[in-house]
Parts: sequence; structure tokens; C-alpha cells
Amino acid sequence: MRQKGFTLVELLVVMAVGGVILVGALLTIHQVVLGTGRTNSQVVALTEVNHAALQIKKDLMMTQTTDLTTVPQSSVMLNWTDYTGFETGNQTHSSSYVLSGTELLRTYDGTVSIVGRNITSLGFTQDDRVINVVITATGSGAPQRSETLKFSAYIRAAEIE
Repeated sequence: MRQKGFTLVELLVVMAVGGVILVGALLTIHQVVLGTGRTNSQVVALTEVNHAALQIKKDLMMTQTTDLTTVPQSSVMLNWTDYTGFETGNQTHSSSYVLSGTELLRTYDGTVSIVGRNITSLGFTQDDRVINVVITATGSGAPQRSETLKFSAYIRAAEIE
């Protein structure tokens, strides 16, 4: 007598194979979601640290005097004179950078703007005419990633020689 249907062994084998495939698919999805969050956090941190560094570098290229010492400081005041104003005369400018919470604030000739968010640490030191800057940003997201950028810049002489 022939019976139609599946035996218990056949059903168990199918369930075991299906379970292995399902676990593999779930682990893959989990890794993709986790990897995407990690990557997004790192991209945010890199973008913020590079954006802040770009603005600081622009000001450092013009700087003639600072209030820095060899001891690391988390804020800085940069000063310079613009000698290109032939008709209006030489103009003195200043900019300062201060870390307020996780926002990097720049004050340029009295106007305050935000030049970086998610900035977790900022350090300035000066050795003669070389200014060293260290900026760290931490991205948001489940696995938070931090990125640190270090650079140095020469400042201009205090007066035209």
C-alpha cells in the first residue's frame, strides 16, 4: 500500500535546511545594518572634522599674531592685518575659535558662526611661528566612530619686511 505525503525524516531535513538558510539570511541582514550605521557614523565624523579644519586653515594662512602658548589650549584668537586695501587703508581682522559643547564656534570680526558640529575635542599649540591643531569629531549613530585630524601651519610675520 502506497501512502501519499512526507515522512517525518523528510520533514525534519527540510526544516533543518530551511533553518540554516534563515539564520544565514538574518545574520547577513544584521551585518549590513550594523556596517551601514558604523560607516555613516564615520562619514559624519570625517566630514565634520574636515569642514572645521578647512575653515581653521584659511584663517591660519592669514594669521600674524595669536594668543597661543606651548601649552595645549581649546580656544584661540587669531589676528592679522590686510595690506591690500590701497584705497581704504590697512584693515585689522581677528577670528577666534571656541568649542561650545559639540559645536565649534568661529567669531570673525564680531560675527559668530558654527563651523563644525559633533566636535568632541580641539587643541591648539604654538611653537615659534608654527601652530599645531588637533581636532576630533564623533559621529552619531549606534556604533559611534571618532576621527582625529592633526595638522600644522606657519603663520605670517607680524609686519611686512
